Amino acid sequence: MFEQRTIGCQPGVSKPGYCGAAAKIVALGIAVAMLSSPALGSGRKAPTPPSTPGNFHVTATTTSSVTFAWNASTNGSGGALTYTITNDTTGFINNVGNVTSYNWNFGLEAGGTYSFHIQAFSGYNDVSATSPEITATLRGTPLPTPVKPAPPAITQTSVTSNTITVVWTEANPANEISGYTVAVNGIEVAGSNASTLTAIATGLLPSYAYTVTVTAYSLSGVNGDLSTTSAPATVTTRPATTSPAPASVLTAPTDLNGGGDGGGEAIISWNPSISANEPQQDIQYEIYVAGVLDVNDGTVGDTTDVYIFPRGAKDPAPCFVVAVDNLGNVSAPSNVIELTSF
Repeated sequence: MFEQRTIGCQPGVSKPGYCGAAAKIVALGIAVAMLSSPALGSGRKAPTPPSTPGNFHVTATTTSSVTFAWNASTNGSGGALTYTITNDTTGFINNVGNVTSYNWNFGLEAGGTYSFHIQAFSGYNDVSATSPEITATLRGTPLPTPVKPAPPAITQTSVTSNTITVVWTEANPANEISGYTVAVNGIEVAGSNASTLTAIATGLLPSYAYTVTVTAYSLSGVNGDLSTTSAPATVTTRPATTSPAPASVLTAPTDLNGGGDGGGEAIISWNPSISANEPQQDIQYEIYVAGVLDVNDGTVGDTTDVYIFPRGAKDPAPCFVVAVDNLGNVSAPSNVIELTSF
């Protein structure tokens, strides 16, 4: 519908964008620090912020816009006077310049209700107090009230040595469900559309205990990105049907180590395997996190500073690596480490 762009909280930016909570906190912290800091140099006065814009109110609405007006602020000591309006419902902030009225015509839906406030800036650092928040409802059919679906219920599970098939009941109201996802040990591994009530989780370990959940999502954009999750079911996969390749054919990776690097990722390293069938630089390595094959972050040849993304696994999460050669032989697993703070 529209693109959100992070432009920070600087009032000198004239294009609309999105200012995340962290950016708002940083900008507010800078402003407060500058306003509260002692004067620099002998005789220098503390900066004076502009006054709060008065009588901020709505003058008109359409199906896609809202027009505001307000009384001018008294300028502060920091520089040219400008105003920023914030859509508190969506988080969008727009610098509107030194004016006393503005037509906001982006990021709105017909029939939607949105809240706004305004502030005045003197230059980049001196900011007024926030105006009282006001609410505007656009013309058009009111948007449906967001509906959180009732949770689905897992009714059946069946296993092989490396898969789990899950069946669940339909979440209600059914006509407002956009789809389902299946997670094992916290990691999303399968999904389906609204009319399919079964899915197969793959890439699992033999004789391994898993906690399975199904999440239902409501229709996005109409009733919001609301979701609800089933009660968990615990199952154990069947024993392995084949044994790992002997060390004479393919050795296991050794000395696996590493940990979280923040931002939802981890960095791991290990000593390479040796294959009777191909050189080390051609050996493929598969990574398991919480008993689930990491299908996105396997590597060939590389064994040092490999980035992985645990994809929702609980912190800490067990992790190990196996090697696979060009004949499909799979090594025994490496040592297991606990990934933390990813």
